Amino acid sequence: MDEEKSAAKIVFLVFLLSFFCGCEHKAGLNTLTFSGMGTVLSIIYTGERNEALENAVKQDAEAVEADLSYYRESSFVSILNREAHEKEVTVPEHVCRLIEKSLEYGKMSGGAFDITYKSTGELWENNQNKIPDEKTIEEKQRFVGSDKLSVNCAENKIKFAGLGVKIDLGGIAKGYAIDRAGAIMKKYGVENFIVNYGGDMLFCGNKEGKPWSIGIKNPDKPSEILEKLELGTSGCKGVATSGDYERFFVIEGETFSHIMNPKTGKPVKNARSVTVIGDDATLADAAATAVSVALHEKEAVEKIMEKFRVKIYTLSGEDSVLKKW
Repeated sequence: MDEEKSAAKIVFLVFLLSFFCGCEHKAGLNTLTFSGMGTVLSIIYTGERNEALENAVKQDAEAVEADLSYYRESSFVSILNREAHEKEVTVPEHVCRLIEKSLEYGKMSGGAFDITYKSTGELWENNQNKIPDEKTIEEKQRFVGSDKLSVNCAENKIKFAGLGVKIDLGGIAKGYAIDRAGAIMKKYGVENFIVNYGGDMLFCGNKEGKPWSIGIKNPDKPSEILEKLELGTSGCKGVATSGDYERFFVIEGETFSHIMNPKTGKPVKNARSVTVIGDDATLADAAATAVSVALHEKEAVEKIMEKFRVKIYTLSGEDSVLKKW
């Protein structure tokens, strides 16, 4: 979450809504923009402006970040990474349930989504002057896998298999925060809205009876729209993007994606951009990460699409042709 140091994903996935610029000046349409999770967070909603609603959304985003950030020493993720190899650690129910759901998504994705990837992923973050050698990667890989966690949400206790196991919820936490914001919006009686946290979004209801629309842009040619999508006029849809075009790091002169393959312990290659549309933002966020990992395995992507019941649009990095799965 805190690792999202850029205006993540907004360049690739943009609104094609006529009100987006200057929308706060239109009657009955309100916009709140604030900072959090290392990126730009915003909500757009119809009806009368409601400061209590807006404060509730902001406070909840701050609470989610405080609980789930890998980079905050006081977060429950950090506490688990420090202590759970020695003993069971008690966490709030919502944290336990999200970790439990993450493990479920891991199984659904065939291991392409795995929150224990950080056990090896930290090698690349902490050793940015030298590419990790194969032996070191292999040693760390033994700490990767859903079987390395024991999760008991009846008592909200979590235990790690041993020292060296690390988790990071960055591949699902933003979608989770978005869905929580959506629940707050509905609690306050708002049915037509968009939650946009760094380019991952939840669209609910409609805009004056018309469907919300988004456009997928070519990351290499920002003025070029590869696909326009309409998301319906009722219910909610989560939209998430993942890609290597704007978040990467360089080691020994070589550029690597920030997205890690939990099966190899190495950054993924040629996962230029992935857009996923699903029933909620939590699921879409996890699926987008999984597809980025499995992108060059056709059967694996098709299985993710089937299991998660999502629509998938990808750019492989080899060309600028958008593939619809």
